[in-house]
Amino acid sequence: MTRDSTNAPTPHRLSATDAFFVAYQEASCVLMQLGGETDIEGDVSRDDLETMIRSLVMRWPRLGQTLRKGFVGLKWFGDCRHEDMLKIGKAESSEPGRWHNTAIDPFREPPFQALWVPRIGGGTLALRAHHSVMDGESFFQVGIEALRFLALCKGDKTDADASSSPKADPKPARFFPRKEFTFKRIRSASRYARWLGSEARAQRSTRLAMDACSPGDTDSLVRTIDSHGFVQLRQLAAEAGVMPTAWCAAAWMRAIHLLNTAQGQAGNPLVSLEIPVSLRRAKNAGLDTVGNFISPLVVFSDATKPIGQIALSIKQQLSSAMRSHAHLSMPLLSAPGKFLPWGLFRRVAVSPKTTGFATSHFTWFEPGTHLAAEVSQLSEGRLRIFNERIYTPVCLHMGAALAVVAFPERVQFFLTYRQNALLSHSAEALMSFFMTELESREELQNFKTATR
Repeated sequence: MTRDSTNAPTPHRLSATDAFFVAYQEASCVLMQLGGETDIEGDVSRDDLETMIRSLVMRWPRLGQTLRKGFVGLKWFGDCRHEDMLKIGKAESSEPGRWHNTAIDPFREPPFQALWVPRIGGGTLALRAHHSVMDGESFFQVGIEALRFLALCKGDKTDADASSSPKADPKPARFFPRKEFTFKRIRSASRYARWLGSEARAQRSTRLAMDACSPGDTDSLVRTIDSHGFVQLRQLAAEAGVMPTAWCAAAWMRAIHLLNTAQGQAGNPLVSLEIPVSLRRAKNAGLDTVGNFISPLVVFSDATKPIGQIALSIKQQLSSAMRSHAHLSMPLLSAPGKFLPWGLFRRVAVSPKTTGFATSHFTWFEPGTHLAAEVSQLSEGRLRIFNERIYTPVCLHMGAALAVVAFPERVQFFLTYRQNALLSHSAEALMSFFMTELESREELQNFKTATR
């Protein structure tokens, strides 16, 4: 695989949100990386993997570029460095875990990379991306496309050749047209930013009981429920008058409090969660756009209350924040930051208000595709995927984060935790508390009785 020195992609300036993740990793030494692994059954060659990488870069050139400091801000710049995006590991090795915990320096290497670890009858494909080039939604989209391209390499060659030269998105979508910058919305955004600042200073919410608050390697746990289990989960949420997202977030709050109680730190039951809200509108849903188009909202609740009451409170807080356009606070107010000199931006960007003061992080993904069936079909049965795993960044003071992935045929819950913050048995206990709370019909009945 050689570097593409012809037709170098157009430089692309990072938004303030994109640049923040570079600054935060430098300031905290906490990896701002998204990662995923998929076990694959079938014959995958190096040529297949290189075709997959070329296809991704032709569609999203920024994935293969590196950062350059300009007079103001940062830019994705230069040729696409294909040769630095793919690594072939040793057969049957445990490389993905070590590779996942190795920092990406976006100034020196491409922000999106793949590792293939061959095994008997197949192998493991690991993907990782620096948060500065994509958010969780982007990572899922790119990861799904990577597997589609790989499957097409094993299927009909005509389709594979066509897929290897997809139409690139030459111009990022405008998610914030000028009409968003109205006085009313800026005033609302400023009000929410002031509230975040006061909450960051007040430190009202509890912290997850941790052994250490310092940088370290992360690991993850996964639990899965099938489509039948998800139907039951939806029914529980519906009885409480909420969507499954709020129900799962409430269960996560309860689990944190239960772990703190088990660790002898039950003094403060107020748990807060940072929940990212997508800024991708319905009219932009089909656009192939990488970058960060999310904005965090923070919700609070007393985690000793019944799960139904917590879920309803989360729903109300999120609905109120969305109606008042609070979710536009961060992208609107930070937008001018991309024009600051990098040295100045790095000094002012990282603060308790921007790095998050919440107890933990909760994310909901809904890819909307039956990926395993699609890969099998596109590869004409030559490839089969199973045992998908994802990793999310874990902020320094949080120690753990939860991501829920709702596929059409199953729902998976991924707990990413820092190993020096939680011992493995504590992480297992936290996940067990969460799964128990998800099915808490007794707590739901207590909530319904209390609200009659």
